[in-house]
Amino acid sequence: MADEEEKKADGEKKGGSKKLLIIGLFLGLLLGGGGGFGAFMMLSGGDKHEAAPPEEKPVVEEAKEKLSFAKLEGVTLPIIYKNRVLGNVMIDFSLEVEGDDHKMIVIHNLPEIRDAMLRHYSDIPIGKDGSPQSIDYLQLKDTLKEISNKIVHGPMVKRVMIVQARQF
Repeated sequence: MADEEEKKADGEKKGGSKKLLIIGLFLGLLLGGGGGFGAFMMLSGGDKHEAAPPEEKPVVEEAKEKLSFAKLEGVTLPIIYKNRVLGNVMIDFSLEVEGDDHKMIVIHNLPEIRDAMLRHYSDIPIGKDGSPQSIDYLQLKDTLKEISNKIVHGPMVKRVMIVQARQF
């Protein structure tokens, strides 16, 4: 008999603690959700009765061709100083052109552009004047733009971006 009474008392404690746990979780969700909603409303801008700003007419722009990018990857250039090769740098370029037609022309000429870059920088150092191992990226980008536009016979390349450079 005493064993049965102890089992009933233990069963009531377990059941009671489960109820408290469920009620606690429910209250936590309710308060957390309410607090989150209140914070969202505070941050969203407040009153909805504010006067709407006058609508501006959208500015009609000329139809511009979309910008496209031709990738020139894995160009390995020597780092030269006083007729000595100090190392190499492998650079990935992205050439910005307008429209798909210009992109196809530039892509078609990529081997020739790569060849011209390698011939140009086989004699000329790519390093800065005071620090030969520090690469002059601005000069490098301008030179590639000039070489590219010269090869494709027109100003098709608008901008050159250096995507990645690895020096070894």
